[in-house]
Parts: sequence; C-alpha cells; structure tokens
Amino acid sequence: MVRVLAERPLRSGLIATVVMSEILDGDLAVDDPDGELDRRRSAVVPRPWSWLRQVHGVKVVVVSTPGDCAGSEADASVTTRAGCPLGVQVADCAPVALLADGGGIAVVHVGWRGLRDGVLDAAARALGRIAEGPQRAVVGPCIHPCCYEFGEADLDVLVGGFGSAVRQRTMDGRPSLDLPAAVGVALGRFGVDDVWVDGACTGCDPRYWSFRVSGRPQRQAMVAWLQLP
Repeated sequence: MVRVLAERPLRSGLIATVVMSEILDGDLAVDDPDGELDRRRSAVVPRPWSWLRQVHGVKVVVVSTPGDCAGSEADASVTTRAGCPLGVQVADCAPVALLADGGGIAVVHVGWRGLRDGVLDAAARALGRIAEGPQRAVVGPCIHPCCYEFGEADLDVLVGGFGSAVRQRTMDGRPSLDLPAAVGVALGRFGVDDVWVDGACTGCDPRYWSFRVSGRPQRQAMVAWLQLP
C-alpha cells in the first residue's frame, strides 16, 4: 500500500510530503484507461496530480495550480504552491523528490539517459530559481545493481560521467549499473548532500513493478506535495 517516504517541515513553514505507491495500489501507467486510472490516482492522493508523459529527457515544468501541466511531455516538475501534488511514474527508473528549505519541491523521473543528459541538474536548478535555501533529496525504489545488467559501451559512458563506483555486478556476475549511486553523484555535484535512498530494488522486491523483470508496462508512482501545518 501507499508508503510515506518523507514528511519534512521546511523553513518556509510548509510541510513537504513524499509518498510511493506499490503494486497493491494498482497500475499507474499513463496509457491505462482514463476512468480507472483517475480512480487509482485519487486513492493514492485525493487531489488532481500534475502527472507527466515522460520521455527520458531533461524538460522541467513549473506547476502553479492542482493538476497544472498534467500530461505534459517532461521528466520533472517543480512547485512552490501548497496543495499541488507532483507525480512521476516508474518501474525501474529512479523517482527522486527534491525539497527546498525555502518552500519548494520537485519530482524527477531519472532513467539512465536522463541521468546522462542532466535531468537532475536541470530539476535542481529549476527548483533553485523558485525556492531559496538548501535542497534535500528523497530517492524512491528503483532497480539496483543486483538486477540491473547493463551494456558495456553505455556503462563506460556513465562511468566516465559519474565515476567508477557506478560500475557494479549483478547477482550472477554480469556488468551492471548502480543507479542509486549515480543519482547520488549527480546530486552531490549540485550541492545536494542530504540524500535519503530507499533500499528497495524494483528488480527483486515483490512490492513493485519491474519492466526489466516482467517486460510489462505497469508502473508505480512517486507523488510529492506541499501543505500548510
């Protein structure tokens, strides 16, 4: 069932909440039939979400009202407004929430291509433009190196960008990418050092969908919002 990953008071006086759905909450992939999908979204967070049609890019949208920018082709969203849930859908990619102490949040869909191209940097910069203060990060369940077999050529590119620690091995000894470690490196470069990482691997934790394991399109979601105390 829906799990609270973070609930933190910010210096601005707002409270930032980050939750994660699980298989038991139903499929939240955006191409599911609209009526059923709306019901499932409302069961997770009973307000209109700003959900995205994710394209593994670096575009960030700014949300100002509940449901604003819903369906936009982007991989991150930011807001300073209370009561505006931001959501990303994932199976193995990393869902990341950024919490700015001055009163803003971002949610980011981080696959390896977006990571390589700078989606976390783009999101952190966009959040910094609308909310002052240090940022903290919450990294939700994603695929871990135990299950993330990765091609050598692309792995070499990511090692060149994020360091040798992101090169790991799967449980059966094949080359793999440590996606949470790479996310941590990318965040650290922007000065985000307070990073909480969920330990669940979508590849081997039965609570979560995994495209790598099943080849099916189902998705869980991370949703974050601001609220008054």
